[in-house]
Amino acid sequence: MLAELLTPENIDVQITVAQQAFTVLADIEVFPVPPAPELVVLDPNEIADIRATICYMGESEGSIRIECSPSIAFAFTERMTGAELPQAFNEDVRDAIGELINTIGGNLKGLLPAGTRINTPLVFPQPADKLHHHEPEPQLSCLNFNSQFGPFRIVLLDTLPDAA
Repeated sequence: MLAELLTPENIDVQITVAQQAFTVLADIEVFPVPPAPELVVLDPNEIADIRATICYMGESEGSIRIECSPSIAFAFTERMTGAELPQAFNEDVRDAIGELINTIGGNLKGLLPAGTRINTPLVFPQPADKLHHHEPEPQLSCLNFNSQFGPFRIVLLDTLPDAA
């Protein structure tokens, strides 16, 4: 269980790590927003959201996931790689968002017991038909953020995800 990450101090660390990852990797400022369901609903014009997950295994088990709109994933990819703004989910987006969750998840791993390992990031678009119609997951926490490119959230889960 990832309860070690739920102390008020470690929630603050999660926020700081996310902010630093976006700033250092892509020069994007992100800001935490209060938890409210209406703040995490993605733009209805977006056809899918992008999810990137790192799993913690060993001494602590669970996963951490970023959920974001294509607009923030594409802007992050453009700024991180220096390539043109992607117009669709592709390998560059997969690699960039994978590096983002790997950076966040890897930095937070330092707060967990020494025997905790992480896997290779899983990054995939969530089909539009599953965007808001899924079974609730056992979330430990959900941190909401916003940026000039749109909202995203970091979700801490008490379980390992199903294969994408």
